[in-house]
Amino acid sequence: MNKWRIETINRTDLEPILAIEQLSFQWPWGRISFEGELSSQNACNYVVKSAKADNTSQIVAYAFIRRVADELHILKIAVTPARRGHGIATWFLNSCFTMGTRQGANSVFLEVRPSNIPAVELYEKLGFKEIGRRPKYYSDSKEDALVMMKKLAKSQPTAENSASDP
Repeated sequence: MNKWRIETINRTDLEPILAIEQLSFQWPWGRISFEGELSSQNACNYVVKSAKADNTSQIVAYAFIRRVADELHILKIAVTPARRGHGIATWFLNSCFTMGTRQGANSVFLEVRPSNIPAVELYEKLGFKEIGRRPKYYSDSKEDALVMMKKLAKSQPTAENSASDP
């Protein structure tokens, strides 16, 4: 049985992140975009790693988040395709929200493509509400972006609660 743990992203994590990114998005970010986020002053960037019996680990998810004043802004999140549907994204995001509230955040925002139905459904399940649209936000496709927001409760599920691989 695998146990999941959250760690802060470092530069050595970029290769597996780029691989997941390529598998996850039709218009993926490149290395320069990720490196720029790692250098951002208010970055809250995390990976989920599986801890295996042989003391190795594998990155199975990542999130690039910025804290601006009392808000979190989700810039990018993905779970490797082989691990989707196991509750990792829900657990991971709730853990990120908990860490954000500990740093003073009281709300979280994101933009998502309306055509990304699985992501929209996940965000709605987590309590996000659509608060607007950004017309032609995505330069690659001219697709609008849904702007979604969630108020953060003072007590989110804790990051210390490990998710188990079913």
